[in-house]
Amino acid sequence: MLLKVGTAMMLSAVALVVVAVVALFGPAEEEQTASQAASVERVASEATEREKRAFDPGEKLEIDEPEPTGEETKSAERPERRPKQREAQTLPVAPDAWPAPSGQEVAATREPRYYPQRQDGVMTLTVERIGLYDVPVINANNQEALDNGVIHFPQTPMPWEARDQKNVYLAGHRLGFPNTGSRLVFYNLDKLKKGDSVVLQDSLGEPYEYRVSEVFVVKPDADWVVDPVRDRDMVTLQTCTFPDLLNRLIVRADRA
Repeated sequence: MLLKVGTAMMLSAVALVVVAVVALFGPAEEEQTASQAASVERVASEATEREKRAFDPGEKLEIDEPEPTGEETKSAERPERRPKQREAQTLPVAPDAWPAPSGQEVAATREPRYYPQRQDGVMTLTVERIGLYDVPVINANNQEALDNGVIHFPQTPMPWEARDQKNVYLAGHRLGFPNTGSRLVFYNLDKLKKGDSVVLQDSLGEPYEYRVSEVFVVKPDADWVVDPVRDRDMVTLQTCTFPDLLNRLIVRADRA
């Protein structure tokens, strides 16, 4: 009888110990299990979100740029030097809304034409072959000066300058505006022949005579004709081709 009671008491004690152990560790394991489940669910959710973003056609993708190589870095830091190219410029005397010359005006170009002096003139031009006498030359390369007479390019030398080679560059209208010094001033420039005289005169009356050496036509962007030529002291006369007024007629005369 005592043995049975003792056995029952021992079984009760073991049961109490089991209950205590369950009470102590059971909830922690349940919480840990729940926490692990939540973590797995969160990771799965993040993976799904990444997959969604990866295949979203409406999203701009960010592509990693490759690391620059040594050559690319060197090129970026020290750009290659290229020869400086000359910027092309259009020669003046471009066509405008000029009225066609009348028969009377054309007839007048066959007679000697004497020009009054201008206050802004730096020298005069005389070309006997085409009847031009004492045409004022304005030292300015702009449309206003060109519309009033013959112009001298300021970037080119004057005839009296001491240089090994010179290209005194003058330009004038083929038609121009009525009642101005530009009207038909170079209308007959194409009539000049090799050996014809071209005379420039400074404000003191000192003459500089040249003889025509060549006549040719260039396109409006042929600005090389303004440059000097080795071992040549010359004057260049320029106007438009006629009647199209599209290109440039060039007359060069060398110092006599």
